[in-house]
Amino acid sequence: MHTFINRLNNLFAFTVIVFAVLTIGVFLSTYFKQYHETLRTTANKPIVKHMIEFLVNRKKNDLGILQLDLDMYLNSLFDWNIKELFLYLIAE
Repeated sequence: MHTFINRLNNLFAFTVIVFAVLTIGVFLSTYFKQYHETLRTTANKPIVKHMIEFLVNRKKNDLGILQLDLDMYLNSLFDWNIKELFLYLIAE
């Protein structure tokens, strides 16, 4: 007969294998999905002001003020694995 330690070892090994197979399945379910979405941006009332720097050299600097309208539909980016979505905007 098998001892209690042998049965416990078999149960633990089986549990680890099941979790490994589940982890691979979770990885494969989201790896091949494309997470890309298009958006439309418009800039309303772009203003460039010349501001004087109130430090030692008192040179003029440009200050840009923009009002951006972003139109996007992001529902296709959410699935069972995404709870929070971080967006960032890069200006050049």
